[in-house]
Amino acid sequence: MMGTLNNAVRLLAKRPSILVMTIILSTIAGIAETLFITLFYGISMFKTGSPFDAYINIIQFLVGAMLVPQTAAIVILVLVILVVATALIFGLLLSGYFNMLNNAVQDRAKKEGSEFMAGVKKYFLRMISLNLWTLSIIILFVIYAFIASIPAAIFLDNAFSGAINVFAGILLSVITLLVLFFSFAFLRQYLVFWYPSALTYDRNHFKIAKKISDKNFWTLLSKFIIFDITLLIFDSIYVIANFSLANAQIVSGATTSILLIINIIFKTVFIALQVCFVFYSFNRCNDKYKALSKAK
Repeated sequence: MMGTLNNAVRLLAKRPSILVMTIILSTIAGIAETLFITLFYGISMFKTGSPFDAYINIIQFLVGAMLVPQTAAIVILVLVILVVATALIFGLLLSGYFNMLNNAVQDRAKKEGSEFMAGVKKYFLRMISLNLWTLSIIILFVIYAFIASIPAAIFLDNAFSGAINVFAGILLSVITLLVLFFSFAFLRQYLVFWYPSALTYDRNHFKIAKKISDKNFWTLLSKFIIFDITLLIFDSIYVIANFSLANAQIVSGATTSILLIINIIFKTVFIALQVCFVFYSFNRCNDKYKALSKAK
């Protein structure tokens, strides 16, 4: 992990402007997370029954709503608009941001003019395409994860109520979690490597990203797990702090702002480290991939 930190510091020293975009991304993530926590806390105030009952009820509500043609049409239309808008906005931001980062990773000397604008001119349309695919895949994976976890939620609810053996419910839950985890692990590594691959290769960038990811899957996974655990610990503390203050009725604009600033600072460091890790790892693994390709 120290190597990842050293590489990130080295890259940021070459291109300090990378931090500006990281702060923008972390601010967006922090505000979105705060809004989600507020919404979740409001829903939890009216929660009845076990958490598994609530989960099943939410799924049933969503499925019931989507079976109504008018509602389904509105939801799909809104979702399409949000996906396209997000792909366009982040196509603009990421094309310039990733170009600066990729140049730093490749040890390219900084040329005259804006690297950000040069990246927008060269990669904007490509980033829009990648974003559309990525967002669509993520939405499908979320739907798949929700559906796949329904049997485990039902079994656990019945197990804790004494209707079936507790061991059976726990065993099914563990199997479900393992399947979802490795599905997510493969998907994440393919998607995150797709972006540096798209900046390195003009054609077949997903195919190359997949090959490189497959050859280095376990090494990369061990590093990603460290990131996951770090993020999980911080977010758990952050959510508990928000809920505790809300339950104690001492939430104010000042405390909310302080927590948000802490979250943004952490997310800025976290995103910078992880993005630098992805691009640096891809560059290193890509060198090995090209060496092997030439040797064949």
